[in-house]
Amino acid sequence: MKPKIVIEMDDREPEMQLVADINDINIEFDRKRLLVGDYIYKDIIVERKTIDDFCSSILDKRLEGQIEKMKESGKNCFIFLIGKIEDRTVPIHENCIKGKIISILFKHGIKVMWCETEEEFLWCLNNLCEKYDKMLEEKKWKQLLNYTLQLNLEED
Repeated sequence: MKPKIVIEMDDREPEMQLVADINDINIEFDRKRLLVGDYIYKDIIVERKTIDDFCSSILDKRLEGQIEKMKESGKNCFIFLIGKIEDRTVPIHENCIKGKIISILFKHGIKVMWCETEEEFLWCLNNLCEKYDKMLEEKKWKQLLNYTLQLNLEED
């Protein structure tokens, strides 16, 4: 069995460990107060927003401050939206929501992922962290290979 991926989780976020355990998702959460984002794993920051929270944060302009903090961190930034757009209860036009997502992608360079359920979010979060670890491992092997090749060339 693989060791669990340990992700820092803001202590203001709803408890997710039980949902992860029930769905056999290989995550363990380390709850603490985070200064930016809701979840941090190595060089990744994730801001999790329900559809209503996303709509409210557009209207009260809270989202802009959160985006700026994420960008200032210099980390790989993601926003995960949870829920269906048609299930929102906040009075905001659908085109405003979609326009904000496009702005986040192109103006700020932050990746946006949409999940319908918390279970789907946790699966994606786990997969994101696993892929990131795999990428880091491949990068280390490539660096080691390049270093070895350089040494061999210097010896010749």
